Amino acid sequence: MDPLDPADAQLVVVEYARLLERDINEARHPARIDSLPFAKPVIKTAISTSVKHLARTGQLTDELREYFETAYTSLAEYLDGELVELVREYRQSAEDLAAQAQSTRDKTHTTAWRRLAETSALAGEVARATTTEAGELRSEFRGLLESV
Repeated sequence: MDPLDPADAQLVVVEYARLLERDINEARHPARIDSLPFAKPVIKTAISTSVKHLARTGQLTDELREYFETAYTSLAEYLDGELVELVREYRQSAEDLAAQAQSTRDKTHTTAWRRLAETSALAGEVARATTTEAGELRSEFRGLLESV
């Protein structure tokens, strides 16, 4: 697949869009980077090629711009498997604690509390890094739009 070729780029974007839609619908974000149908740089290039092609042919609507921006920015949500697992464990522990009908003091002696305490700093760092990357991708995409 050549992500610089509009026809190939469209195929890459369609495959990625299917995965992204499924992951969003099933609340799988962040998701594993190895679940992507192509490497992030290939998907980014394919989206860029598609946007440029649609702009040149007068087919790039506001709705499509928004769609492509969301897809481009969402690439930040695809992380190394270990980081995805850490975030999932952190979320599960928080949900477990919220569901428990114990006093706060009693909750501090649970496995879920210990897991939260042990992983909170790293989970926060993952969230910050993901947010930063998403912002960079959004800026990059908007720069692309300005060039077409």
